[in-house]
Amino acid sequence: MKGHLKPLLLTLMIEEQEVNKVLVDGGAAVNILPKTMLKRFGKSLADLKPHNIMISDYARKSSHPEGMILLDVQIGRVKRTTMFIVTPSKANFNVLLGREWIHGVGVVPSTVHQRIFFWNEDEGLEVLEADQKTYEVGMYFADQQLTAFAKTKPFDAYNSGVMDEEEGVKKTFCWDVKRGFVIRTEKNLAPLDE
Repeated sequence: MKGHLKPLLLTLMIEEQEVNKVLVDGGAAVNILPKTMLKRFGKSLADLKPHNIMISDYARKSSHPEGMILLDVQIGRVKRTTMFIVTPSKANFNVLLGREWIHGVGVVPSTVHQRIFFWNEDEGLEVLEADQKTYEVGMYFADQQLTAFAKTKPFDAYNSGVMDEEEGVKKTFCWDVKRGFVIRTEKNLAPLDE
C-alpha cells in the first residue's frame, strides 16, 4: 500500500514505558487513551480528573468519556506533559495523539513520508520513522484488504467508475462486507463521457 494511505503509527515513551501503536492523527482535536491502557501506566479510574468534554466519533456518535489524565510523553529528548481523554471503548491503537499534542510539541507529521519531524533545542531537527512493523502485523483490516486487492487487480482509486475495454461495461470499486474489496460490474450502460 502506498505510504500516504497508511496510518501514522509510532513507538514512543509514555510515563517511562515504551508504547507501540501510537496513532498520530491530525484530524483529532484531543489526545485519546483507551481505559484499558491505564493499568499499563500504573493508574486507575481513581486517578482520573472529571471534565465536561463530550467527544464524537467519525459517525458523529457522542459519548461522555471516563475522565482525563495527565501523562508524560517523550519523543526523542523532548518530554511534554500531555492531557489525555480516557475513553471506555476498545480501540485498534494504544494511544491517539491529536492536534493538542502535535501543535504543543511542534511536530510535523507526514503520512506521505511515514515519519514525523520535530525540533530539539540541543540537536536541531529530529526525524522519527513510523513503526511499519506494527502496521504490517494486521491492525487495520480494511487497509490490508485494500492492499491485497490492489496487488491483484490494478485499479485507479481516483477514478472509481471506469469503462472497461468492452463497450458499455462500467466497473465500480466498492467494499462488500462478505467478500472485501471488489469491482462491481454493470452492463448495458452508455459509455462514460470524459
